[in-house]
Amino acid sequence: MLRLGTRASVLARTQSGQVAAAVTALTGMPCELVPIRSEGDDTRIPLDAPPRPGAFVATLRDALLEDRVDLVVHSYKDLPSAPVPGLVVAAVPERAPAEDVLVAREGLTLAQLPVGARVGTSSPRRSAALLRWRPDLVIVPVRGNIDTRISLAHNGTVDAVVLALAGLHRVGRAAEATEVFALTDLVPAPAQGALAVECRSDSPLAATLAALDHLPSRLEVVAERAVLEGIEAACTTAVGARATWSPQRLDLVAEISDHRGVGYASRYAVVDLPASDPVESRATAYELGCAVADALLQGTP
Repeated sequence: MLRLGTRASVLARTQSGQVAAAVTALTGMPCELVPIRSEGDDTRIPLDAPPRPGAFVATLRDALLEDRVDLVVHSYKDLPSAPVPGLVVAAVPERAPAEDVLVAREGLTLAQLPVGARVGTSSPRRSAALLRWRPDLVIVPVRGNIDTRISLAHNGTVDAVVLALAGLHRVGRAAEATEVFALTDLVPAPAQGALAVECRSDSPLAATLAALDHLPSRLEVVAERAVLEGIEAACTTAVGARATWSPQRLDLVAEISDHRGVGYASRYAVVDLPASDPVESRATAYELGCAVADALLQGTP
């Protein structure tokens, strides 16, 4: 029996259950979900001031290191950029859509929201993008699971909320989005829509789980997270990065707001990938992200 650690939310259990089924199909071993409450589940703590960096993942990683579980599943965008000694992201399954969406009262789009509309998000990245388009908006910090945040728009607490499309897809609520933002309009968080399957680096399971790795998705998140590392992002940094894989090519767009003296900057780059060489392709993807990060820090849009 394999023990898969997961947060207890509906979204976390849903995506962990999907990975558990894939692991069982791969290994022939039952995979039991082990719900673990994290510090980030304490709704009294503001999202922009967590008790530890990566509050949603730190407790899961502790459980791995203490051998209370054999593997864990994270929303990859929640992982801090710094690796944890003794742990490895053994697989990145095929990525879900990376876009952000608006869920608004009365089916409204962003352009249709009234002047001074209240939009709920605790993401500095989303807040910065929204205010670039609509300086009249009032950004309202919100947190909680998908149900909680959508209910805020439906009950009139706010006029709309911004969420990740991937999460809505995974819990079967994508139809409730009233607008899907184009990737070029609202650049997603690095690794948004991707999952990270993590285990101990000295575990035989690491090599087994590698069979679940989806190389195009892996290359995309390697490039995007290299941007995080390159700009020395904190959990409150307004940064977006989206890489798009196509055979023998990787495109990357990234932007930052109010970071290290840069008011706003956006950069795009593309690189050819080595044919049939996953290791070299990863290195190329990483170098692409680093180069874009350097360009962002030079400033100017």
